[in-house]
Amino acid sequence: MEIRLSENLQKLRTEKKCTQEDIANALHITPQAVSKWERAESLPDIALLPRLACFFNVTVDDLLGVEESRKREKISEYKNRSRKLHNTGKISGAVKLWRKALEEFPEDTECLDGLMNSLHFLSNDEKSPDDYREIVSIAEKILSRSTDEKFRRNATQILVYDLPLVGRTEEAEKLAESAPTMVLSSQVFLEYICKIKGDNEKGRQVCIDAVLTFLEMAVNLFYDLCIFNKDDPEYCIRIHETYIRLCDTIFDDGFYGFYNCFLQARHYWLAKLYTDLHNDEEKARYHLKKAAECALAYDRLPQKYTYRSSIFGGGYEYDMSCTSRNSDKTVAFELLCQLDGKGLGDSVFDRWREKDWFGDIVKQLGG
Repeated sequence: MEIRLSENLQKLRTEKKCTQEDIANALHITPQAVSKWERAESLPDIALLPRLACFFNVTVDDLLGVEESRKREKISEYKNRSRKLHNTGKISGAVKLWRKALEEFPEDTECLDGLMNSLHFLSNDEKSPDDYREIVSIAEKILSRSTDEKFRRNATQILVYDLPLVGRTEEAEKLAESAPTMVLSSQVFLEYICKIKGDNEKGRQVCIDAVLTFLEMAVNLFYDLCIFNKDDPEYCIRIHETYIRLCDTIFDDGFYGFYNCFLQARHYWLAKLYTDLHNDEEKARYHLKKAAECALAYDRLPQKYTYRSSIFGGGYEYDMSCTSRNSDKTVAFELLCQLDGKGLGDSVFDRWREKDWFGDIVKQLGG
């Protein structure tokens, strides 16, 4: 059980508008002792706790933050359960979980943040207009009440994403314009500080984290470039191929880890574009085969794995439990559905459906 006397003592003293000297005089101790309590350098003698609690007219449990500590432990349990649900694509279960948490801890910022995130991660098919409105309402509530920068940044990000979906695009644009640019990120700042300090180990970690963050951002940026240039499909081919080359450069040993999920989507779209635009069987076959390989490689990843021989060097660990998916199906199964010829799949591939190589890929995916 975490003891929270230091922060509670400061809070109570501020509310009562008294000084450390006032507390010291009431307890017949030195002001320096009170100062050490507030700096969490020491704790009061157990015999002083009832008198200290009486001075502030609170219970000893309130003074030590016992109830708050129990609350935070319970919410931590909710977070762990939610993380597992997100990791396995059971987002609707996470929504129900956080609604239950809010029944137990009404208006708690961490619970509001959990519900907002879970609603946001629901697939578009699962979300209703009321869900979008609730997401926006929760985000605005967090911004109006919380001073915690972590929660405020997350609420702002989600508002930028979801305000346009409730007809408030101009407000979203203003929020987006007020946000810092990519060069004003914690990773950029930490990388600089590590260079100054000569902390090579932490600096290496920060740089790798930044590169992987860039890869995740790049896949969205490249995809959006295709949307903005949808009338130029040849340009879209170049964009998808550029992202694949970028990943091949970074993961030069051919082990892509988590990034297999992005690569399988790029290969799938290239197979589709080469089929639709050029009727190119060879390239369609190549990219569908690569898409299947990436999907299966992603599904076979352990919860934790290590990049051993790419440019990252040996020993960089990745934890899949920190990832979120909005489907509880495997990536291979989702790709199989896209290739399905029974009304669920993409009709552009009908011309290859009777080919042996196409059937081999379907069988490889479990079809």
